[in-house]
Amino acid sequence: MEVKPFGDVTWEHARAEGEGEASLEAWCDVHRPFWDRAGTPVDDRTVVVCLAFRVVADG
Repeated sequence: MEVKPFGDVTWEHARAEGEGEASLEAWCDVHRPFWDRAGTPVDDRTVVVCLAFRVVADG
């Protein structure tokens, strides 16, 4: 888990989400409008929590 400004999210984190974006810019272009629609506008200074986990067993 990392707490950081949205503008500091790394491509490694964005790619690991597995949503298929081809670049960090594309990831941002999808996530900003999502949060706008949810009523929480995001800019590069907005603090976000980047959470990563690993699946250790399936089923």
